[in-house]
Amino acid sequence: MIYPAIKIIQKELSYNIPAVIRNITKVLDNNEQTDDIIISLVNIEEDLTHRNNDDRSYSGTIHKNPTIHLNLTLLFSYVGDGYELGLQKIQQVIKFFHRKPFFNHSNTTDLDSPIEKIIFEMISLNLEQLHQLWSMLGGKYYPSVVYLIRLVVNDADNEGPS
Repeated sequence: MIYPAIKIIQKELSYNIPAVIRNITKVLDNNEQTDDIIISLVNIEEDLTHRNNDDRSYSGTIHKNPTIHLNLTLLFSYVGDGYELGLQKIQQVIKFFHRKPFFNHSNTTDLDSPIEKIIFEMISLNLEQLHQLWSMLGGKYYPSVVYLIRLVVNDADNEGPS
């Protein structure tokens, strides 16, 4: 569910601006430059605020787990040549998610079937958090934006005897 979600984000974003899924630390370690937006997963967490144990349904001997709510933290960065171009590309990323703040089966035809919805929320990092993030990634700061991606996944595959 994680890879298909990031892949559809990359695909949809690439209709407007070229984007690739890459580990930003590898790009920085190899001193690579690219004109693509680099999408990197920097954190995964379960959204426990939406978890409800009463969602478990029982039918005879079939047990179905509740819907899974995950939060993915994605870093969208530009490490190409030209700071001004990087700012323009990050601006395009922000505009894209402002115009399309969520994906569902109505507005995104290729959305993987177990994924019910993908919701985008820009994260505003203060200078200390930004410094910590880029220090953890082992690089200097590049034009970037961080989004919290909320995944709502119907866990129909997780059925079986109880």
